[in-house]
Amino acid sequence: MKLYPVLLNIEGALAVVVGGGEVALRKALDLLDAGARVRVVSPRLHPELVDAARANAERLVLVERAYRAGDLEGAALVFTATDSPDVNRSVFEEAGRRGIFINSADDPPNCSFYLPSFVRRGDFIMAVSTSGASPAYAARLRRALEKAVPENVDAILAALREARRILQVDEAFADMDFSARGELLKKIAADDALLARCARAYEEAELPRLLNGMRGRGVR
Repeated sequence: MKLYPVLLNIEGALAVVVGGGEVALRKALDLLDAGARVRVVSPRLHPELVDAARANAERLVLVERAYRAGDLEGAALVFTATDSPDVNRSVFEEAGRRGIFINSADDPPNCSFYLPSFVRRGDFIMAVSTSGASPAYAARLRRALEKAVPENVDAILAALREARRILQVDEAFADMDFSARGELLKKIAADDALLARCARAYEEAELPRLLNGMRGRGVR
């Protein structure tokens, strides 16, 4: 089975989580962090879900009862996190009828997509997947790879985002064509020392001057 990897913008979209335990809690919190509206359906709810609903009253709705057909109305994504194969299957079938992508925790046959193991630091997201074969091994590989990620990766990305914007809109760089701008950004991204200089310059509001100097003298 070949999967198509994608990162979704779910800001403001509705995600339904069927289940109310530890796994459902983690999924609900991750969805909230991504900007989604969340509906959790379960006869039993983790205490931290109740706390989260109080803190996010406009975006997290708790339905304290068993799943019923129709609970997926309006959903963009669905997640099941129950210990009942029958419930998982019923939710999967409703999601299929409605054309909604669904993930079922530790239940690959009732999934139309799989969740990778991921780490997020600001705009940086690193995701590792085994296509549902072993989430535990995916998590192990993600932890190993995470050690290579700089601690200040969020600051680096903020500086690179601003550098790209400056090169596109600042009149001082109007003579640079698309290829030249891209080449300069590639050289910066490939050099740890240049990345550190850009991050510092961004914090000190000196990034335009630094970029102009790099362009004028060539990147060293």
